[in-house]
Amino acid sequence: MNANPHLLDRLATLTSIRDLELLEFSLLKTVYELFRPEQVMMLKYDSDGDVRFTMRYGHDGCHESNRTVRSKEPEQPEVFSALRMARRISAPYHSRLVNGNSLSAYPALDFQVLSVCLVIEARRPATPNDVRLIQGLLQIYRNFCELIEDAQRDQLTGLLNRKTFDESIQRVIGMSATAAYPFVDDERRQQADTDISYWLGLIDIDNFKLVNDNLGHIYGDEVLLLLSQIMRDIFRESDLLFRFGGEEFVVITENVDMEGARTAFERFRQAVAAFEFPQVGRVTVSFGAVEVHPGDVVHALLDRADKALYFAKHHGKNRVCFYDELLAQGQIQPARSFVNNEAELF
Repeated sequence: MNANPHLLDRLATLTSIRDLELLEFSLLKTVYELFRPEQVMMLKYDSDGDVRFTMRYGHDGCHESNRTVRSKEPEQPEVFSALRMARRISAPYHSRLVNGNSLSAYPALDFQVLSVCLVIEARRPATPNDVRLIQGLLQIYRNFCELIEDAQRDQLTGLLNRKTFDESIQRVIGMSATAAYPFVDDERRQQADTDISYWLGLIDIDNFKLVNDNLGHIYGDEVLLLLSQIMRDIFRESDLLFRFGGEEFVVITENVDMEGARTAFERFRQAVAAFEFPQVGRVTVSFGAVEVHPGDVVHALLDRADKALYFAKHHGKNRVCFYDELLAQGQIQPARSFVNNEAELF
């Protein structure tokens, strides 16, 4: 009974959160403060069973998230075994470690590309009441994940929406190219001769208004749906894909250099051009691409991408144009200068 007020406080905190990473951190902290285990971990793994995200809360607080494209098994092989068993039986799995501690793995959620498991190491086995309470907390986590997911997705295409772009691009801009690699694994990081950089592609469907005017919005919506599916198939799971509005889309990807980004963007452009859209036929897209630099102003970044896109649309369409390349060739004028998100007019 004494724990009830504290539990209610923690539930109130959980249900007030609208940010996924903060929600996950709060969940780990809640489980830790309620049961005082040795440690509690959240592991996210892909369809191949490779762990791609870990977060741990223990006596020394919460360790920073570890994001990789393909990570090796957790340091404790027992943890990976418990994760694998819980995934296989789709139910909580309990085992004992060589040090005598109890290990419990709770399947938590299946995202579109990742599954989530909560792993708890404690000195004593979980009681039936403990299991019910943890499963109740995980149900709250699932419910709020669905709400957050719905708020972040475009209703038609299922891609990330414009509001989510505004939040995500600030994070990407704030990442130092020499210190943060959220999409890159350790092996590739060591092999790379140069720093990984981020690239933004602003995409516009060529002549999309004609599709709506001649065939109607139903066929226009089908083009948007099919094109978004091609985006998912062509780009990597770690790339960020957005419907920016109307017939405009945005992709944020990481690559070593411009040529790597060009290859990724061209692969998508060619896939769209080769696809036969029902009742519509061939559809093409134009790209305006720009490198994302730490400290960039969002308006300036989008303005550069828009200038490159404008050039592509007025010079043949169905092409990928990079702002820096066009600027160096003297084919466009520099984009406006922005200071503190305001245009510097004079």
